[in-house]
Amino acid sequence: MLNQSEIDLLKQQTVPPQFNFISNKKIDGIQGKRLEVDSPIDGKIFTSITDSTAEDVDIAVKAARTSFEQGVWSQSAPAFRKKNNAQMG
Repeated sequence: MLNQSEIDLLKQQTVPPQFNFISNKKIDGIQGKRLEVDSPIDGKIFTSITDSTAEDVDIAVKAARTSFEQGVWSQSAPAFRKKNNAQMG
């Protein structure tokens, strides 16, 4: 559980706008719309996210399937995936 000083520090942090992450790229939605995200700490807007449509989801699923079938990720050793996943975060 966080103490009050830790909560106060979190309230001051800014979070950059978030995007869909497809084929190793940050991509906005097809319609270019955004959703504002309220902080559970104080109810103020602290970031925005892509307002994705079903078509955006289809694009992401197709890209994921292609990547999986190519085997670069799915057939790689766990150590490789761990290293590369850490770099993406």
